[in-house]
Amino acid sequence: MATTVFGATHAFATAKEAHEFVVETTWGQLADHAIMTPGAVTEEMVQAAVMMTGKGGKVTITAVGHINERAVHVHAGMLIGYHRQIRGALFGDSNPLYDIPMLLGLYKSGQLKLDELVTRKYTLDQVNQAYQDMNDGKNIRGVIIHEH
Repeated sequence: MATTVFGATHAFATAKEAHEFVVETTWGQLADHAIMTPGAVTEEMVQAAVMMTGKGGKVTITAVGHINERAVHVHAGMLIGYHRQIRGALFGDSNPLYDIPMLLGLYKSGQLKLDELVTRKYTLDQVNQAYQDMNDGKNIRGVIIHEH
């Protein structure tokens, strides 16, 4: 298994390893959602992600491929028969041309109180407090400092 970062619970060096894990963990039902975040997406990656999603599953692609490569080639039966979806996502599904001005307007009108939500730093012995502050909406980002 590959190293996990940024909250990932599992990571794999190959699609085969991931597929085996998903099959075993879900008792053959496969994943509800496969999120692809490579530097450049390839047809093999898309095929592997589709094969790892079960009935009603979604594949979300957050990367583009090389200019001359068409990465999405899926037999329609794989989508129709299993109700699978392949979709792209950028900026967390927001529309920056609309959402950023809207958020700025909310901030300027006092309806979005960003000044009160700050980044807070916590030590390892403050992990529980960091989670509590996050759940209570006291910070927008908690950072746990790992000192050696």
